[in-house]
Amino acid sequence: MRAGVCVPCRDEVHTGFAFDFARMAAHDASVRCKDGKGGLSLYIMPGTLIFDQREKLAHVALKEGCNAILFIDSDMRFPPDIIDIMLSREVGIVGVNAVTRRKPCMPTTKLLVKSEDEKGIRHHWSNVDSRGKKGMDKVTAVGFGAVMIRKEVFEKVAQPWFDAGWGPTGVVGEDVHFCVKAGDNGFDTWVDHELSMHIKHIGTYEYGWDDFQQLEE
Repeated sequence: MRAGVCVPCRDEVHTGFAFDFARMAAHDASVRCKDGKGGLSLYIMPGTLIFDQREKLAHVALKEGCNAILFIDSDMRFPPDIIDIMLSREVGIVGVNAVTRRKPCMPTTKLLVKSEDEKGIRHHWSNVDSRGKKGMDKVTAVGFGAVMIRKEVFEKVAQPWFDAGWGPTGVVGEDVHFCVKAGDNGFDTWVDHELSMHIKHIGTYEYGWDDFQQLEE
């Protein structure tokens, strides 16, 4: 099975991401290609409109014969065998539960919860905690920091695949929008809890004198 790794980015990528990207490509060449299980195609697209970048990346990867697309954002850290792990799950959509890169850190995997009271039906997002969990769980949406989508999902979901829009709780990003749209077409979204423990989200921090701690002389 040929996997297309698609990276939407800005002008630069993080050093840690580049290191993991190289390790992933080396692993695929030495393991999956050697065993005759497929290959790897790499795609990168700079820009500022994330939904447009994802749309164009998916089109190129599918046109060139990829059976699965792995979106990895350029601010992620991930293990070299991430493709093997995600392909082994054998589901249409599987992603990781990264945490946000600003404090307070929050999970990027969500469940849409519906409740009813005297004012009617209400919807709200519930965070999914992956700590201490094994295997996979079905969720409403995953962040697209690292997510694998099979070809058959794109074939059934109407284009454009990616867009920002309004959901039951307000504006949603292109990743949530895609998961909800895929769900409406019969494809569940799954989160891999164990793989999530090996994922990091690269952020920035502004150091000031409040961070200085005098060492004992």
